[in-house]
Order: sequence, then structure tokens, then C-alpha cells
Amino acid sequence: MEQHSKNIKNLDTETQDVQKLINSKTYKTPCYLFKKNVLINTLNDIEHTIKTKYNNIRLSYSYKTNSDKEVLKTLRKQKICIEVVSKKEYTVSKKMGFKDIIYNGPAKSKKTFIDALENNYIVNIENKRELSWLKSIKSKKHIKIGIRVNFPLSCFIANAKSINSRFGFNLYEDLKKVLKDLKKYKNIKVVGLHYHSTYIDRTPEKFKIVTQELLKFSKKNNLDLDYIDIGGGFDCLNHSKFSFNDYMDAIYSCKEFDKKLNIIIEPGYGLINSCYDYLTKIVDIKKTQKANFFLCDGSKLHLNIKSKVNSFNVDFLKEVNSKKIIDNYIVGMSCMESDRLHLTNKKLALKINDKVLFKNCGAYTSSWNSGFILEKPRFYTLK
Repeated sequence: MEQHSKNIKNLDTETQDVQKLINSKTYKTPCYLFKKNVLINTLNDIEHTIKTKYNNIRLSYSYKTNSDKEVLKTLRKQKICIEVVSKKEYTVSKKMGFKDIIYNGPAKSKKTFIDALENNYIVNIENKRELSWLKSIKSKKHIKIGIRVNFPLSCFIANAKSINSRFGFNLYEDLKKVLKDLKKYKNIKVVGLHYHSTYIDRTPEKFKIVTQELLKFSKKNNLDLDYIDIGGGFDCLNHSKFSFNDYMDAIYSCKEFDKKLNIIIEPGYGLINSCYDYLTKIVDIKKTQKANFFLCDGSKLHLNIKSKVNSFNVDFLKEVNSKKIIDNYIVGMSCMESDRLHLTNKKLALKINDKVLFKNCGAYTSSWNSGFILEKPRFYTLK
């Protein structure tokens, strides 16, 4: 908890530094501001904690969460393992020089699937198609493989939706058949089980359940595993009510826990979300009887098209108290009525050219930016 408080204080200091930079420099808006030092400090803190307390945890980063070049370069220099889920992501990561790669998801190609196995990367098989690729390999060389599994968290968590997952093989119904089939191939060894939850709740309890079920299955079926991969879905690891230690303590509390077994975690949101801000400026103000609209030169399209109003914390708002209560919106430049980024009932004393900063928006924002309607925002690295 002491380390977690320290991280939050560091982020508060970082916020002040960002504000000073914005006030002292001319950034062309709209733009993303990559807080590189926040990412490096977060990684260093986590790596230190792993080495001193949780030394069978293996950290990887989920490429799809944010694949901006500067982010990937920073991760590579920090020697972080990269988790990829497509031919494109695999090819880019290998070309960039990542030494450790985890290859997941249904969007693999046969060529990159085989290449990953030949390079001794971790490959988690997704479906029957990939099983057929595996069986078609003529090499006598021993092949190590992982298998993606699924099971409903609704059996363990009351408010989790019951979902018949389309990913991987059902842990209780299908996996034994797959394992039995692969035993026919003497050069193939299953060394890992992989699970990624689609349950939106980011509590440590979720990861405890996933770890426990995979360990129970492994023990019951006498599997000789090198790892279990419990995927992503962590909350921001340096700025949320759950600390990295909270998650790890939950995982370590499993009854079947084996310290000889590697536990792979794949945070994307948990690592990168607090490392980005999004800067815009006000370009027009429209006042009506029922609402005021402050048009910025940015858009929800640059953050997350699925996001709701007030999904992000905002700086430089200049709110003032007023007897008259009226809705005040900060709205975006697209032609969509739903492009509303912020709403407050307080009076906004914003003027034309005033800056507005949307904070902690590093995850699934720039990576989803397609260039639809608007040009992509500029990118600046804060050092």
C-alpha cells in the first residue's frame, strides 16, 4: 500500500509538470501527449516488485492497447515481453527487435504461427485451424505449445454475464479431448494454458478465480506445465484503488498455487492508460437557453468512439459557481451529435483558444484512431 501511495503521489507531481509544459510550450492541437517517464517509472516499480516479492510472475504488454511507435520503442528498450494477436502485430514486433513475444488470438497466419514456434516464442493455440497447422509441421524438433481456454466466470461471480465464449477451448468440455489428441504426436508438448477474461470488472478476485481454475485443471490432469497465462484486464497499475500488489496477492492466495510455475500477465490498459493525455483548445462557443456548447478542435473519435460523456478526467476547465444551473458541454469537431466529451452544471469561464486537457487516455484511443472524418491528432513525447 505504501508503494501504491507513492505511485499516486508521483502521478500528481507528473500532472503539475505536464501543466507547466503546456503553459510554457506551443503544442499544436489536437494532440496526444505521451508521458514517457510515467511508463518507465511504472515498469521499473513493477519489475522491482516482481524481483523482490513475486519472482514467478512474467510481465508482458498487450500491443493492441496502444501501438504508437514511441511507446513500443520504450517498451523494447525496457526489455518488456510483447503480446500480439495478429500477423501484423507479430511482424512489426519482430521487426522492431522484441526478444520475447507471446502470440495469441485467431488472426495468426500459418506462416507467422510456424515462425513463432521456430523462434521459441510462446504460442497459445486458439482453435482447430491452428491445431491442424501444428500437426502439419514435419520437423522432428520438439515443439512447445500453449492452449487458450475459456470457462464462464458467471459460475463464480454473481454479477458476471453468462457468455458462451467464442475464444479458445472450453476448459471443462473440450480441453481433455484436445490434450488426448495431441498425445499422439511425440514431438509436441503442451506447456501452458491461457485464459483472457472479457468480464469488465477489474477486481483482483477475477484473477484469483482464473488462476485457481487453471491450476486445479492442471493438477487434476497431471499436466507438466511451464506457465499459465491469465491475460489482461487489470486496472491502471499505478493510479487506481487496486495496486499491483493487490492483484499479485490475490493470485498468490490460490490454494493450488505453485511457485515453480510461471504466471504470465498481459496488462495493456493497466500499463499505458495513465501515460497519455489529450490536449485540445476551444474554437467556438454557442450559448442557448437550455445549454452552452464549447466546441474544441478535438473529438471523441480521438479518444474512444464508444466512450460516454465524462469518461475522462479534465484539466483547465475554469469552472465557476453560478445561481443559474445550465448544462455546459465540451463538444467535438465531428458531424455526430453524440460527439460530447464533457458535461458539467457549473458555469464554464472558457474563452476562444483556451486549452482543455483530457487525462489518462492511453488505452484504446490512438490505437482505434482510423482517421474517420478527422485527421489523426499530432503526437508529442514529454521528457
